Amino acid sequence: MLFPETVESALDYFGENGWAASTTIPSVLVKRRLVERHWLPEDVDIRVTRLRVTAGPSPDVEVFLFPRSSPAYKEDVGEKERVHGFENHVGLFMERAEESTLARLADRLETSGRMVYEGSAHNPHENTTMLYFAPSAPVARVRRRFPRWELQCGGDLSASAARRPVRTQALSRAYAALKANHVPVDVIMTRAARRPVPVAVPES
Repeated sequence: MLFPETVESALDYFGENGWAASTTIPSVLVKRRLVERHWLPEDVDIRVTRLRVTAGPSPDVEVFLFPRSSPAYKEDVGEKERVHGFENHVGLFMERAEESTLARLADRLETSGRMVYEGSAHNPHENTTMLYFAPSAPVARVRRRFPRWELQCGGDLSASAARRPVRTQALSRAYAALKANHVPVDVIMTRAARRPVPVAVPES
């Protein structure tokens, strides 16, 4: 998740670095999570794009953009999200997902994968369904980078996803562990100095 001055400045930055970006669309699930976590207004505009950062076959990099120019943005929101990285995740896309296949994979993530299901959403802007999984508390205490997983499926499978129970207490323990296993602010600032966050170019 990035916090550029504007969405346009982020897209300019991606282009300058040769990273082909897909057309931005409104985020649904990440927006909902941010609204709940930071008490943001329901109409806050969080955008999502996907980048191709290398030539040849490679995973896309999904990037969520919450511009600092947004009336809903506050500095402590950006600071907390950078420190805890709650939206950092690995995503698997299932192009022709069936309910039974999706259920089996989700079961495997929650058992041998030691993950905790935390909900789903359907994004009508691209007609995909996302299921999110957090690491269980023991895993969250040691895993830092990309701790969460997402299953993304073509089509609307929200009815099937809604039948999967969310283990509220296990999820609460998982996020407490993730919050404790954070990156120190001074480390974040050092990284930011090496890899600048895109900002708007001042007009002359």
